Amino acid sequence: MEFQLDIRTLLYLFILGNLFTGLLITFYRLHSPKDMASALFIGGKWVQVLFWSSILLWDYLPHKLMIPLSNFLILIGGIMEITALMMMMDIFGRTARLYYALLTALSVTSFCVIALFFNQANLRVASASLSVLLYVLYPAVRLSAGKETPPLHRMTGLIFYGMAFAMLARFIAALFIDPEMGALSANMAQYLYYVGMFFMLVSGTAAFILLSNGHSYEKLKRIATYDSLTGILSRRAFLLEAELKLALAVKKGRPFSLLLLDLDHFKRINDTYGHDKGDGVLQEFALTVQNNLGNGALFGRVGGEEFAAVLYGLGEAESSRKTEQLRMAVAETSRITDTAGYTVSIGVMTVIPDPHTSVNMLFKLCDRALYQAKQEGRNRVVRYSSQ
Repeated sequence: MEFQLDIRTLLYLFILGNLFTGLLITFYRLHSPKDMASALFIGGKWVQVLFWSSILLWDYLPHKLMIPLSNFLILIGGIMEITALMMMMDIFGRTARLYYALLTALSVTSFCVIALFFNQANLRVASASLSVLLYVLYPAVRLSAGKETPPLHRMTGLIFYGMAFAMLARFIAALFIDPEMGALSANMAQYLYYVGMFFMLVSGTAAFILLSNGHSYEKLKRIATYDSLTGILSRRAFLLEAELKLALAVKKGRPFSLLLLDLDHFKRINDTYGHDKGDGVLQEFALTVQNNLGNGALFGRVGGEEFAAVLYGLGEAESSRKTEQLRMAVAETSRITDTAGYTVSIGVMTVIPDPHTSVNMLFKLCDRALYQAKQEGRNRVVRYSSQ
């Protein structure tokens, strides 16, 4: 007994499937921060609902109106969905924009030429299939290339390849095998096409949700890791990273230098110039220190105007030179920019740590040196000494 699918039944399934996923994702993102990728993906789903619905109207409205309208809808809907997924995977750069702009222009031109001069159903099917093939081939190649490609990206790329294969089979069948083939013809190439569209429906939605969750996780991770005002490590993240550096210093027997930095008379800056000016001073100070620390150093904000740094591998002499360089750089930046004339006091200590050394202990000892720097007049560096 020969198995045959009813194309119109498939159309209803696609209408309901896209309608359901459109509603699902719309409500899923309803209270989330709005971004272009999400808006494009959701919009693409609703445009595809209109596309599948428009095919059912072909028997009731003029073909000259409905066929171009349907092709326009699937073109727009597909572009929106693919663009959204590529944006969420960070591969929609200048090359991709240029590629799709040219491809869209060629697709529209070729369909118009066929509709005006060679208005045959199989040629329209072949033209549309070739356009879709080229649309999905670019992300398929980009997402499948490279050893460092994340598994989700690679799997999405393989699904795009599957869709490209289905489009190729449909193109060949329409152009060379079945001259009478139309959009609703029932044959193996059409079945492959609808199976491919089904997988695009399911996998595209799954990829969107997974990528959205991934972006939300990365955003929360960044909020927990970096100070929102200065962009450097938060207190918690700094302490965690400092513990790792300390453990490495213990393992390799390398020196470990800790710096505590405190802006002098910062309350006076806030009281005199306002908190906006104070925030600007903190940002400028953090940028100055970060630019002068060098690669490999840790730098974080551990309090209001209190900062800390770790210079891994630098002994007493080297860390003293670096700390004095930081103090002078801060004073020079303040002088050049004329931002409230701020300075910094710094406490520093260097140890060759052993397994019993802790970051918490070093903080307490280094804080004594910082306190001494404040007591001796500020705008200076004091090294902690156990003597």
